[in-house]
Amino acid sequence: MIILDDFYEVLGIKQNATSTDIKKAFRHLALKHHPDKNGNSEESKTIFMNIVKAYEILSDESSRRQYDQRIQNINRFDYHWTPSADINDYYSYENIKRRYNEGNISAGVGGIWEISENANIGIWKATLVLFGLLGFIVTFILVRN
Repeated sequence: MIILDDFYEVLGIKQNATSTDIKKAFRHLALKHHPDKNGNSEESKTIFMNIVKAYEILSDESSRRQYDQRIQNINRFDYHWTPSADINDYYSYENIKRRYNEGNISAGVGGIWEISENANIGIWKATLVLFGLLGFIVTFILVRN
């Protein structure tokens, strides 16, 4: 059977995946392939839109049922998907990241967003201070000799 877009394969899930599995797979892939994180390349935009397309079809029970029926009954799945009007806002990198953080039950055990943006800046500042102190010590040692 030839399928133009195997949305289960796009999201890396099985056909009997639950809505939680679909949501989890979408969040993981959306964060990984979001154009904002990949230099807004055309390739990342294409991959991301395919992920969004798969998510919107499989996350809606009615669309998923129609999709499943079509791939069982025909050799080619020619589903004409139109992105929602607010796709740039709803699927913005910040909104996906926020929803990921809200649904992250395992907070505190690692993961891509464990270190917040502010903590990351703090780490850089501490690194710069340490390098400054190291430079001062080296300069002090060289001047004393």
